[in-house]
Amino acid sequence: MKALILSKKQVHPPTDGESMAVYTLGKSLECAGADVVWFSLDSSGKSLKELRYDEENQAYTMPINTAVASHFFSYQRKYPLQVRRFYNADAASSLHEVVSHYEPDVIQIESVFLATYIEGLRKISHASIILRLHNIEEEIWQNRLAGVRGLHYALYQKMANDIRRFERLAWSSADLVLPISHADNELVRMNCPEVSTEVIPIGMVADHIAQPNRITGGGLRLGLIASWDWSPNAEAAEWLLDEIVPQLNVLDNWTLHLAGRNIPSWLVNRRSKRIHILGEVKSALHFVRSMDVMVMPFKSGGGVRVKVLEALAAGIPCIGTSKAFQGLAVADNHEVLIAEDAEQFVEAICRISSEEGLWDSLRQRGMHYVKQHHNPSTIGEALYEKYSNSIDKK
Repeated sequence: MKALILSKKQVHPPTDGESMAVYTLGKSLECAGADVVWFSLDSSGKSLKELRYDEENQAYTMPINTAVASHFFSYQRKYPLQVRRFYNADAASSLHEVVSHYEPDVIQIESVFLATYIEGLRKISHASIILRLHNIEEEIWQNRLAGVRGLHYALYQKMANDIRRFERLAWSSADLVLPISHADNELVRMNCPEVSTEVIPIGMVADHIAQPNRITGGGLRLGLIASWDWSPNAEAAEWLLDEIVPQLNVLDNWTLHLAGRNIPSWLVNRRSKRIHILGEVKSALHFVRSMDVMVMPFKSGGGVRVKVLEALAAGIPCIGTSKAFQGLAVADNHEVLIAEDAEQFVEAICRISSEEGLWDSLRQRGMHYVKQHHNPSTIGEALYEKYSNSIDKK
């Protein structure tokens, strides 16, 4: 079976949660027996403006400009602004050339934002079109609306309505939709009951990771890593620093470490003796494993957070809101500690610092959860079989 994976980010190497989710599933398909070719868009602005090919990974990369200003008056006005940022005529032409040459059995589209390419692909290929949903965009925009007032509310309301309509059309245009959680699957089925769906969780390897030793000499190390140009992450950091950190004076020895790409100046300015602002790190996994606890104070956003799975897989306990653990079958006081307000966060941090056996039990149960529910081999084999059956029926 030949599969082409279309993603809106480079995945060789994976540099964030989304690219890691794309890369892991693609590699799982390869391990199951698929011949995988990758076609990724690159909006970094760091590369030449032409299609590149990485022969070792069978990976094509096409630079595009996703700046909102350059697409505001785009001829693709039939698409929401959030979506048309990722459509590029040159990219579509290059993609069609690759598809015509490779002749895949399956085209796996990683994000509803790339559904704009489906119409053109249908004209040149008989491949099954698979749409993978990393989250439900309507849900994210509805969450954003809750914090918007004044003139901006009308604009956000329009964008939320536009993405809702587009999302449903995108689901209906695919041969198969792959939500990453049962909650997202239920939402798709409720709104588009005619759509074929299959829940495919994010894969994460836990059993190859060395057992971490708890760091005790330097006090409790709290960590948070994210891409800071995404508003739900910035919102989480602001709440953490403004509401939670001031109450941590009940603990004697702790430090907070914030890492990730595109850290804004206001966050850098919060650096202090206890608050360490690291910026982008070479290895997200190394950062996570150097922490005692990962804190996840997210109030908005959607989908499944890969950083939660990475922490659980590495044996690092997580404290977070129910929104942070959305889409995961984890329970409070079992695999994670759930805290919905600042007081609960402080209480949970104090518990994990002082309650004998709690840190280790959370660590062990978190790793077991990842092994049981997010094994990449199991996920890849199941998806390969699903694709094979889909091809046989065509």
